[in-house]
Amino acid sequence: MKSSLIVVGKALRYNTSFLNYIHATVVEHLDFPDQTVYIDKNDKELFGVIEEAIARSEDTLIITTSESFNLINKVVATLGEEALELKGGMLIPSKTIKFEENSYLLVRENKRINVIKVEETHKLPAILIENKSNIALFSIINLDEDSLKIFLEPLAQNYEIKITPTRLIDGWIIVEAISSKYGNMESFFKAATSLLPHKIIQHPDVLEYMIQKLQEHDKTLSIAESCTGGLIASLFTKHAGVSAIFKGGLVSYANEIKESWLGVSAETLERFGAVSELCVREMLEGVLNASLSDYAIATSGVAGPTGGSVEKPVGTVYVGARDKEGHILIERLLLQGDREYIQIQSTYHAIKLLLHVGENIFLKSEKNS
Repeated sequence: MKSSLIVVGKALRYNTSFLNYIHATVVEHLDFPDQTVYIDKNDKELFGVIEEAIARSEDTLIITTSESFNLINKVVATLGEEALELKGGMLIPSKTIKFEENSYLLVRENKRINVIKVEETHKLPAILIENKSNIALFSIINLDEDSLKIFLEPLAQNYEIKITPTRLIDGWIIVEAISSKYGNMESFFKAATSLLPHKIIQHPDVLEYMIQKLQEHDKTLSIAESCTGGLIASLFTKHAGVSAIFKGGLVSYANEIKESWLGVSAETLERFGAVSELCVREMLEGVLNASLSDYAIATSGVAGPTGGSVEKPVGTVYVGARDKEGHILIERLLLQGDREYIQIQSTYHAIKLLLHVGENIFLKSEKNS
């Protein structure tokens, strides 16, 4: 199913937090749109862009600011050779089949068009396109792309599913599965998890899945971060219900804080430095002792763009995960990218280690759990 998202209002493209909110809401209804266009209301191509999007897509969602809303309504009406009528306090195309405050839906030749008017710092109006998705997202842990193709592509073809993988980090692949009209997604996942036990997480959001599993097993998590600066804690706490499993996080950026808050020894910091396996090991122990949690994650590294050395260049990061019984995994990473991308990669590497430390609850297939 082809879908398009058109955002009208040049200023919106600079409001990244609001755009992230829009995007997160949109994907609940359109999954990931096949096409996203940002355009100004005064752009001479506006009419053509909207006409083309509607022509090529089964679902078109147009998001506009209040100053552009009436103009867009005229464009949409003109494309459908319709008049404008007053409905719900809005002057909108006459053949609108459904409307709510600041949102309306049209259906033309089986194509759905939803126009919504948004305002910064306010809740988004209702998206009236109902999700009829034939798409599923899932994750593969500790399998390379070549092996994924060998194992899963023939299986997917057998169930008339098309799979498209993308590598989040080494050892963690996100896969988009699209079912054809006669595809069988349920049977595909059943066969895939049987073929690759302990490697498939059949959930579009792995962190939400982890929170659910921790809650099911009455387990808790705490986090000690340095170079990731609270990013891991932020990703977990974006999810509702996380308070049931997350005790807290410590951002121990300075060495003296690592020492005083987490109990990292002065000798470790002096001899090996904060960017070291031993430091992360002691950070894990310290946050577990402070929180009495069941699991812990820790990170320390050089995110750049400065601060590197010959021995520890920019991108050198140690990540670790541990449970209260002492099962521990620590990994040294040599990452590339800008500061933000290195931090994000570090975050997901640390989360991947937690998946392995807690594999009995995270990576066990349902039939064996």
